[in-house]
Amino acid sequence: MAQVNYIDAKTDAVGETIEGVVCVVGAGAAGLTLVRRLAKTVSGVVLIESGEFEIDAATQGLYSSRMRGLPYFDLATSRLRYFGGTTNHWAGYCRAIDAIDYEARPSAGLPGWPVAHADVEPFAEEAAGELGIKSDFFDPIALLNGVAIDPRGLAEESSELFRSKIFQIAKEDVIRLGPRYRDEIGASQNVRVYLNLNVAHVQLAADGGSVDYLRCATLTGKQVVARARYFVLCCHAIENARLLLTSHDVATRGIGNQFDHVGRYFMDHIGLGASKFIPSDSFPKFYDYEVDKTRSINAVLGFADATLRKYDLLQYTCRFEPVYAEPETAGALERVRRDLNKPGDASFLRDVATVLADLPVVPSYVAARYNLYFAKPLYYSIEHHLEQAPNPSSRVVISNRRDALGNLIADLDWQMAEADYRSFAVGQDLLGAEMAALGWGRMVPEAITPEFVREQVFGFWHNIGTTRMSATPESGVVDSNCRVHGIANLYVGGSSVFPSAGGGAPTMMIMALALRMSDHLKGRLGS
Repeated sequence: MAQVNYIDAKTDAVGETIEGVVCVVGAGAAGLTLVRRLAKTVSGVVLIESGEFEIDAATQGLYSSRMRGLPYFDLATSRLRYFGGTTNHWAGYCRAIDAIDYEARPSAGLPGWPVAHADVEPFAEEAAGELGIKSDFFDPIALLNGVAIDPRGLAEESSELFRSKIFQIAKEDVIRLGPRYRDEIGASQNVRVYLNLNVAHVQLAADGGSVDYLRCATLTGKQVVARARYFVLCCHAIENARLLLTSHDVATRGIGNQFDHVGRYFMDHIGLGASKFIPSDSFPKFYDYEVDKTRSINAVLGFADATLRKYDLLQYTCRFEPVYAEPETAGALERVRRDLNKPGDASFLRDVATVLADLPVVPSYVAARYNLYFAKPLYYSIEHHLEQAPNPSSRVVISNRRDALGNLIADLDWQMAEADYRSFAVGQDLLGAEMAALGWGRMVPEAITPEFVREQVFGFWHNIGTTRMSATPESGVVDSNCRVHGIANLYVGGSSVFPSAGGGAPTMMIMALALRMSDHLKGRLGS
């Protein structure tokens, strides 16, 4: 199919000025979803993308950042700056956030969303359809039945404390949105896509009430101005905040930052490996992570809404990862298998001795390695998952270093909050006591202290919250339609607008909010 609408900004095919009706910046999950929906009825949609169709080292290098707080992922690898954005390495986990996640729960450190579950639910269902998954996100029986897993034994059948939460895993050919939508967007008569073009500055009008134009540049030195009636930044949580903070010639504190919220409340869904669980025969096997992933789902154990409210907890779930042999024995078994052709080696004999000393675990370990049905774990290691609390000290910080375009670089100061420490510790205590009461087995707990969390915590590449949605400018950056407070024609897309991380997975929800924004913009355009 012809792709006549892709224009390489490094060539002479682009002039000094780009003009359109709606200008979308960033071809990730938010940008591509928004453009596809708008292009069905709106003429004059412009999409600006920093990269090309494949990753490029020089463009990706514009994401170089430093960590100023807790260790986090290298931001030059966890974010992808080319067509399709970070969907190019998305694992495909999908689940809508729960109805309770839209509520304000100040005692748990959660501000609430200025939209309700009912406002977003239809668009989450539409996004699910785009991704080829079921939209009954909150019905574990239906979801387990749908992948031929017997749902009998679900925790909620016998526990008021627990609720099962099922993540669906969309197929790889569906979640790579760049390759998937490249031909469709390229052939649309209503869209022009500019590749290799970077937005360097958002220029407000003199009165500060609207965006006049975007100043853009290529890595080859070409300068381009983009003009439109409406502008939407869909550049990723850190880059969205960086652009707003560094565009400060008219709004001296940065665009949308009159109350010092831009760049703050950086969140991820966070994980912590702690403690062991020794199961009884009655422990439901569908909570076993290895069983789940062969069926493109992940069934995790979480808490009922009443439990979250009673104990002031953040959304908490846990994943049970089977261990069939202690690490020393497992390593020895693998080396014995590998080194059978050199039995005279002393290290081989030591490994054989290690295996013989732990012989009862060998059948289950070997069975698990070859996906045989009778494998039984020695125990489960527990991976505790949590929505991170919005913390103003966890933030994007503008450095004094500059990238290859001359733009100031954004660093990350990632921090935990008291609500995070408390929810991890209380969640584990409740989990262990309730599983024992159900007769599922016993936990061998580790103490989850703030020090332990800071040393062991990890994220999931879910960058959330730096331009959060709020009912008033005093409490956030964008309104319920994702328009920047006080700026008539500037919007923000992506998970940077989430006021909280919630108990779902962000990419499908990013798509849902982009679909909702497209309807809002079409309404403003009268189309």
